[in-house]
Amino acid sequence: MTNKEAIDVLVIDDDPDLCLLMESLLKFANHKVQRLTNPALLKDVLGKFNPTMILMDMLLSGSDGRDICTCLKANEATKFIRIMMISAHPDAERTCRDAGADDFLGKPFDMDVFLGKVEALLNG
Repeated sequence: MTNKEAIDVLVIDDDPDLCLLMESLLKFANHKVQRLTNPALLKDVLGKFNPTMILMDMLLSGSDGRDICTCLKANEATKFIRIMMISAHPDAERTCRDAGADDFLGKPFDMDVFLGKVEALLNG
């Protein structure tokens, strides 16, 4: 069995610029972060990293973050990972929580609100 690297946050967003922005903010706040722009590679990434939290866009190219969230929460190995979904869709918070998300952040977001929600979820 291989040891997985412990990280605070796995950021999943198909927008590379937004993914990089969130990664930079989290690293500035002294978090260990890994980013992923292709959700099809999630299984491989989870084989290498052990995130405390996943920050994931609701709508990803070729994937629905809500479906991914539901699968992660149903899996014994990943159900304890805290998941925060993000979206600009007006009805997104309800549907993301219905999928099992632990928290939600609407786009566009304030940097301080973003970091505050991450801290609360990591420490909660």
